[in-house]
Amino acid sequence: MSNILIVEDNMKINNLISLHCTQEGYNVFSAFSAEQGLALMLENRIDIIVTDLMLPGISGEEMIKQIRETSDIFIIILTAKTDIDDKLYGLTIGADDYIVKPFSSEELLLKIKNFLKRNTKTYRKTLSFYEGLLVIPIDNNVIKVNDVDVELTANEFKLLLYLATNPSQIYTREQLLEYCFGNSVEVFDRVIDVYIKNIRRKINDNIKNPVFIKTVYGLGYKFVGELDE
Repeated sequence: MSNILIVEDNMKINNLISLHCTQEGYNVFSAFSAEQGLALMLENRIDIIVTDLMLPGISGEEMIKQIRETSDIFIIILTAKTDIDDKLYGLTIGADDYIVKPFSSEELLLKIKNFLKRNTKTYRKTLSFYEGLLVIPIDNNVIKVNDVDVELTANEFKLLLYLATNPSQIYTREQLLEYCFGNSVEVFDRVIDVYIKNIRRKINDNIKNPVFIKTVYGLGYKFVGELDE
């Protein structure tokens, strides 16, 4: 069950959002100030935050800044501030979406639903494909292939997990290189080919008929494995 944190000092609006989210099957935490919201974040695993900006005490903007120092949690701003500069500032400091009051509950719920749908796989402790043919733990570089433990290097695991959690998305070598190394070292984009070759060998993925990592000629790579329910 997904956990939604509502940070809204207007009790009527807070209760309304909480009711709709609860009816959709979400577990809801309600806070009426930024301080309460931050405390609830520390005590619970929160998946999405819906917050007002004009709050008593610490402002919503300041709360978002503090959250972004340690977390990339999905944040939706829900506010009466309609000025475009306010919206741009809210998104600049780290909010993922911005909804202006008066708002549609249906729109808010749809945004929450779409985000959770896109990210369901990242909340699993393991990713399993083709009825367990390949099992990838989220936090462990020892994967299972046909129920046999196979150890990947840190970068091989990082690359495989990234591809597996973004299925059917084509990534260029440059994009994968940036993800694996950032700007920390000087490396050539063809090192990605070496990683992919090693990963394929370790997971028994036939390059001529791949079931996990497919080469998209002229573009890059994409993950095509079928995720188990």
